[in-house]
Amino acid sequence: MSDPASRPSRPSQLHDPHLSGVCSPKPKVRDLPPSGRKRIVMLLKRGVLLQCPYCSQGHIIRYPFWIEDCCPRCGYRFAPESGYFVGGYALNLIGAEVIGLIVIIIILLRSNLSLYEQEAIGIGAAILLPIIFFPWSRTLWMALDLTLQGDAHLEQEKHAADSRQQAD
Repeated sequence: MSDPASRPSRPSQLHDPHLSGVCSPKPKVRDLPPSGRKRIVMLLKRGVLLQCPYCSQGHIIRYPFWIEDCCPRCGYRFAPESGYFVGGYALNLIGAEVIGLIVIIIILLRSNLSLYEQEAIGIGAAILLPIIFFPWSRTLWMALDLTLQGDAHLEQEKHAADSRQQAD
């Protein structure tokens, strides 16, 4: 195994050579409003429906745990930098555990199940809910990021495309 210090560092997937022909930005296809309440509602809707946040293209989740590198329709890179989805993992854990906790409290207060059955449901919920919620955590994280950060990363995308064209 090579020494991590000897590997070339890539701060961003925007400069990843294997994605250069695949993820070519097509801004004309993107129909996301620039700002306001309509933008937030549209981003959340697209996140819940597992769609591209910019153009509403579906089928961006390849398998339950894999997301495409970029949108096949508008070219938006879903992970513009290494570690981008760490916030999505936190969103997944917090969301799934809060939902699980609510379900467990309801079961404790409103059922006649034995303690063993309640524990089995609680442990099952704590294990299965993060797995089930995982794809939505990624698309909702992109929606949250675009709501808070805006379109600043599109400037990086444009700069990366310009630098690739100059290199060719």
